[in-house]
Amino acid sequence: MKKLWYLIVFLMLFWTHPSSIHAESTLQYLIDQAPEHSIVRIPRGVYHESIVLSKPVTLQGNGQVTIQSCRKEPVISIKGQRVSVKNVTVIQCSQEKNAAAIQVSGNHHRIEHVHIRTKGIGLKLEHAYHTVITQSSIKGEKQHNGIDLWKSEQNVIEKVRIEKVRDGIYMEQSDYTTAVQNLIQQSNYGIHIMYSDHITIQKNISKNNVAGAMVMETKGGKIENNEFIFNNRNVHAQGILLFDATETKVVRNNISYNRVGILAESASNNLILSNEVRGNFIGIQFKEANGNIVSNNTFISNVNEAQALSSSDNEVKRNYWDASLKLDADGSGYSDIPYKTNPFFLSLTKDIPEYQLFFHSPGMVVLQKLWKSPDNEAMTDDSPLMTAPIQDESKSSSGVIIVFSLLLFLGSITLWRIGRKKEDA
Repeated sequence: MKKLWYLIVFLMLFWTHPSSIHAESTLQYLIDQAPEHSIVRIPRGVYHESIVLSKPVTLQGNGQVTIQSCRKEPVISIKGQRVSVKNVTVIQCSQEKNAAAIQVSGNHHRIEHVHIRTKGIGLKLEHAYHTVITQSSIKGEKQHNGIDLWKSEQNVIEKVRIEKVRDGIYMEQSDYTTAVQNLIQQSNYGIHIMYSDHITIQKNISKNNVAGAMVMETKGGKIENNEFIFNNRNVHAQGILLFDATETKVVRNNISYNRVGILAESASNNLILSNEVRGNFIGIQFKEANGNIVSNNTFISNVNEAQALSSSDNEVKRNYWDASLKLDADGSGYSDIPYKTNPFFLSLTKDIPEYQLFFHSPGMVVLQKLWKSPDNEAMTDDSPLMTAPIQDESKSSSGVIIVFSLLLFLGSITLWRIGRKKEDA
């Protein structure tokens, strides 16, 4: 009889508190029970839940750890101070608009070796400060941003691979952000800066996007030693766009094989120095851009080296233009013949935007050669370099240019032969 009584009591306790027994097996329970500044080690496995980290602890996966959720709230929410997340895979499968895999607020957090697969935003930082995101990856479905910063300052994003998102790194009202050694590809804009000052963008690779970097409404930024390459899948594609940017340094970047290499629009007092601009349809383009300095850059194998429209007081000097005529009578290293650009395409598409459809048309190139631009609309380098400051050793001329020239030559021969046959007949 006593055994039966004990069994009844046990069953009553079990059915009365099933949630507590279940809670003890969740990650959130482990986190809640952990003391501050401790390490919460997660055994390998797949965990289907959303968790909140609001005290200074380290959440660390041992082995292959996946945290997955299809709820509208973030898979991982980080708040407070000095939270670290390491060695986990995070999967956000929610269909909710703007759902984030990881959402961060507070300060001095660290996200390391975290790999995100998401239908929404990868990492969303909102009012987050002094946070480091490093050695991680984000893969999306081209609907939302990879890393999205809003009113978040002095954060560092380094060695992160981002692909198939809307904007790789998007920052708005987020001053003093640093992005270093990231790879961003197959997205809309690789790096998108809005209303954020004193930004540092260094040693990143942004390729196969619509635009390598959109730098808009910013002041005092540094864009150095990056590669903005093969951003050419859209008629508006650029390597770098400077829009209403001021006092920004664009230095020692490789800007190659884009539709437009550098586009400066309504931009003023910027330094564009020592960049290699190669194999673009337009190397550098100014629209209502004033007071900028363009110097010591190398322009090689661009279909159109440079164009300017409604732009004045720009200092363009001592650049290497492979399309320029070169004569150095005194051995100074600078050509005595100024190099003057032609804004034909810009003028044409400003009046009739539909002509952008002929952006790569050979006929457009021929018309540009026949049309003389007004002197006040041309970008002129009065002292072009005789030799390129960036040595052209292992890099060959653009394959696009070579193929186009070969086809044009063969086409001319064919037309000449047809003409001869008609004359003989």
